[in-house]
Amino acid sequence: MRDNSTLAKLLAEEDISVVHKKVATAAFDVKRRELILPQWKEMPKTIQDLMTLHEVGHALWTSLEMLEEASERKIEKSFVNVIEDVRIESMIQKRYAGSRKIFRLGYAELIAKNFFKTQGRDLQKLGLIDRINLHFKKTPDIYFSPEERDWVNRVASCKTEAEVLDTAEELYKWIQD
Repeated sequence: MRDNSTLAKLLAEEDISVVHKKVATAAFDVKRRELILPQWKEMPKTIQDLMTLHEVGHALWTSLEMLEEASERKIEKSFVNVIEDVRIESMIQKRYAGSRKIFRLGYAELIAKNFFKTQGRDLQKLGLIDRINLHFKKTPDIYFSPEERDWVNRVASCKTEAEVLDTAEELYKWIQD
């Protein structure tokens, strides 16, 4: 595994901590300003770069205040996470245009490695938020009804943290109804 610490700090435009741990996937601790990368037996460069870029997106654009507000409003955490992931990935790919290929190739490798546990499953039986997540991670053959497609488009159009929270809250309520 290569050390992406310097690259991550440069892209994040701050002296974040970059640590490698035995965890299932990458994460960014917005309070401690710590980017956590998993220690896998085999970590292809494209996947390591994808995870680094994704978490740098959180370093740049996910605030502790947003996460605290989500908690105060009792918004379903998984919905906030999926929608915020879509927002920050869009933003990082706009800021660093060369990262688009890394995202495309990295997600293709993760799908091929069955990282998302989709092989052999009927993806249409998954809940809407899970299908939205897989759709934005470039999983092929995800079907959405016209009404669900409206939600996919709304998720894609989130530009601010407030829009992420409102969309997460409203989508969760819509699914419950």
